[in-house]
Amino acid sequence: MLEYVTKRFTYHSNADWASLLALGRLELDEVAARGAEILREGQRLKFHVVDYHEPEVPTDFRIVEMSGDLCLVHKPAGMPVHKTGKIFFQTLANLVREKLEDDAWSPLNRLDRETGGLVAFARGSVAAHDFAPTTAGIRWDKVYVAVTAVPPPTDLGAIDLPLAEIPGSAIRCQMHVVPTGKQAKTLYQLIGSFHGRYLLALCPLTGRKHQLRAHLAALGCPIIGDKIYSLGGEPYLKRAEDRLTDADLAALGASHHLLHAAYLSIRSASGCIAAWDWDCG
Repeated sequence: MLEYVTKRFTYHSNADWASLLALGRLELDEVAARGAEILREGQRLKFHVVDYHEPEVPTDFRIVEMSGDLCLVHKPAGMPVHKTGKIFFQTLANLVREKLEDDAWSPLNRLDRETGGLVAFARGSVAAHDFAPTTAGIRWDKVYVAVTAVPPPTDLGAIDLPLAEIPGSAIRCQMHVVPTGKQAKTLYQLIGSFHGRYLLALCPLTGRKHQLRAHLAALGCPIIGDKIYSLGGEPYLKRAEDRLTDADLAALGASHHLLHAAYLSIRSASGCIAAWDWDCG
């Protein structure tokens, strides 16, 4: 079990998890665990958090547009949509529910923690189903903007490359271009350039994990600040071990990847909700 929690929950080291086990902070099926247990599918593992202070995150979210049981919310870069290994309370989902004083609101899409921009929320399970991107008769349109240090090969084009995770990869969540991956297609257009930086508009026609980031990296122009898809992923691995330095951030070109969800529209037979968000932070 100690090996499992160390690999699965990397916000603590192996030694830290061993200390927490010795303090009785972990339970396996309601019994204090010691770390040597062999885990079986279906068991319940509980971790008791004591005197924990969350890392600070930007919380300047705002409701951009609201119509009935739908709303579009600006998420600042650096705030997670859902809870993470280290952030449990200061999430967009929690804070929107607090602001609207209604726990029935839930996000319909997600953005990576470092990506800012528009997230759609629905009130209640019926609206969550009716307006989901996979529901028949519903059309979602998205436009992102990204900044790269290398221009794309053409000013206007499409990236049509299948994506998948590779088991055993050093970065488990990283997406790779593989022939057996899921179809993924992105349209892009170079908008302009300034002092060696290039601004691109991106339209994802599919919704794969890390699609825009992985596609631009495959095109040879990774997004500035991308810790996974720049510099061989070394910045991501160093951050996981709390070894990321100012020199690493300087090499990346930014403290977070420069990707922003600038436009979102959701259309159905009964109407449309749409908004632009240029607050890139």
